[in-house]
Amino acid sequence: MGQHLPLIGKISNKAPEQAKSDSPSIELFEQNFIQLWQELTHSFEKLLQEFRKKRQNVDSDLKKQVEVTLQVCRTYTGIPSIAEIERRLEIENSYEIVYEKYLNEVRTHFLQHLSSLDDGLKRSLERVKSQIAEILITKTELGKLTDSKGSEFIEILATEIPDQLIPNVPSKLKLAFQILAEFELNYREFILYRIRPHLDGLTPQQAETLKLTISPSAEQVFLNVKIAHAESVRKCEKALKQLLSEPSQVAFAIVEEFVDRTIRTADVENEWRILLQQLQPGWDDFLDQPEQIQREWINSAQQTTDANIAMSEVDAIFALMDF
Repeated sequence: MGQHLPLIGKISNKAPEQAKSDSPSIELFEQNFIQLWQELTHSFEKLLQEFRKKRQNVDSDLKKQVEVTLQVCRTYTGIPSIAEIERRLEIENSYEIVYEKYLNEVRTHFLQHLSSLDDGLKRSLERVKSQIAEILITKTELGKLTDSKGSEFIEILATEIPDQLIPNVPSKLKLAFQILAEFELNYREFILYRIRPHLDGLTPQQAETLKLTISPSAEQVFLNVKIAHAESVRKCEKALKQLLSEPSQVAFAIVEEFVDRTIRTADVENEWRILLQQLQPGWDDFLDQPEQIQREWINSAQQTTDANIAMSEVDAIFALMDF
C-alpha cells in the first residue's frame, strides 16, 4: 500500500463558520470550494451516466477470465488414465468405489480451476473503484495525502476520514467510503452457487450421474468420468455466459449508491466543505499574508471562479443534451 499522511489531526471537527469566520481566508476558500463542488458533482454525475449506459454490457474482464478458465478446465481435466484406474482397483477392489472416488476428485479439480474466476471479478471491481478514485484525486486535494491509487486510495479515506465532521453527527461521508471500500465481488459469493448444480453429473449418487453396468471395467469408468466432465464444462460455459453482464449491473448499482451518499445526501456538502477546508494548498501561508494581499488574492479567485462557473453551466447544458 502506498504511503500517506494521516487525515486525523489535519481535520478539525469545527464547521467553517465556527472557525475564523471573520477572516477573508474563509471567503477565498468558499469561492474555491464552490468551483470544486461543481466540478466534483459534475464528474460524479457524468461517471454515473456512463455506467448507466453500460449496465447491460458484457464485462470484458469476466469474459476474458471465463474463456481462459474454461480452456484450462478442458486441458487439465484430472481424469485418470485406464492404467491408473486399474492400479487403483487393486487397492479398492471395487469398480463402484473407484468410480465414486474419481468422480469426487475430478469434480474437486474442476472447482479449483473455476476459482480463478475471482481474478476477473476483482479486476472488474478494481476498475470501478479506480475511476471513482481518479475523480477524487484530480478534483480535490485528497490526492496529496497519499500516493496510493484505486481501491487502496478508497480504503485509506475510509479509514482516515474522522468519525464526525459535523460535531456530534456521525459522518455520512465516511460511511460512504467504508461501504465502497468493503464491497467485494468474488467467485464464491457471486458465481459458485449458480454453477454448482451443473456439476451434479460429477457427483456420486445423483440423478444426473452416469451409472456403471452390471459388468463394469476400467474402460467404462474412464469413459463415464470423461463424459461427465465434458458435460459439466458445457453446462458451466452456458451458465457463465449468462452472467457476463452482471458485473456491469453491479458496477452501476455501487456507483449510484456512492454518488447518492457523497453528493446527494442532506448535509454531505457541508461535510465535504469541512473535510477540504484545511487541505487547500497554501492555506497556512495565506493566513500569514498582509490583508491587502489576501484581498487581491480573493478578487483574483472570484474572477476565476465566476468564469469557471459560467463554463460549467454551459458544459452541463451540453451534457444534458447528449444524454
